[in-house]
Amino acid sequence: MSRAVQEMFGAIAPRYDVMNRLLSAGRDVSWRRVALGMLPHPPGRVLDLATGTGELGAEALAGGFAQRVIGADFCVPMLQAGGRRWQAKRLSPAAADALHLPFAAASFDAAMVSYGWRNFDDPGEGLEQLHRVLKPGGTLIIVEFFRPQWWWPHVFHRGFSWTAPIMGALFAGNGGAYAYLHRSIQGFLSVPEADQLLRQHGFCNSRWHSFFGGISHAVAVQRR
Repeated sequence: MSRAVQEMFGAIAPRYDVMNRLLSAGRDVSWRRVALGMLPHPPGRVLDLATGTGELGAEALAGGFAQRVIGADFCVPMLQAGGRRWQAKRLSPAAADALHLPFAAASFDAAMVSYGWRNFDDPGEGLEQLHRVLKPGGTLIIVEFFRPQWWWPHVFHRGFSWTAPIMGALFAGNGGAYAYLHRSIQGFLSVPEADQLLRQHGFCNSRWHSFFGGISHAVAVQRR
């Protein structure tokens, strides 16, 4: 993945979780809970790809949604920002590029990517890697900001393009990183395009959930 993106996330790592709360007005917490509820039962071994500080993986364990979580991220400072979170017995960090995962084939019961797929240099190759490490029938959950298709998300993200860099500069000391957020959304896939790409890369039975009128979405798919 891009070194520039890696360095950008490293720069904002210490304030990453706080900024997520601020920019979403706390909604990201409930969005993640909905996504975790889409994991299969009984819980198993889960890959949390683009884990950041490991927050989602920790929540999966605490809520009984996983037996063990490997939190993988290409940005080591983000993993380090997780601090004591990684001391949990069943939560382990791994420095790994999403396009070159260092895990054996069919080694996970489920995988999840929360607001990270958009940052992959090649979203399709990322799906190939996830397909490889998932067991047949395994579940992949993606939570993401997709390119808006109707007026309300367009209006929201247009306003966000102005406010996010200001808040990033004030609270994280890096307005540029949050200007990138808006650009990456506008250059990413729409929901229909994402659904098609998932099917093209060996996933089926997609279940979509819309948050806040289409501002964000979660999708659960099954590995064929």
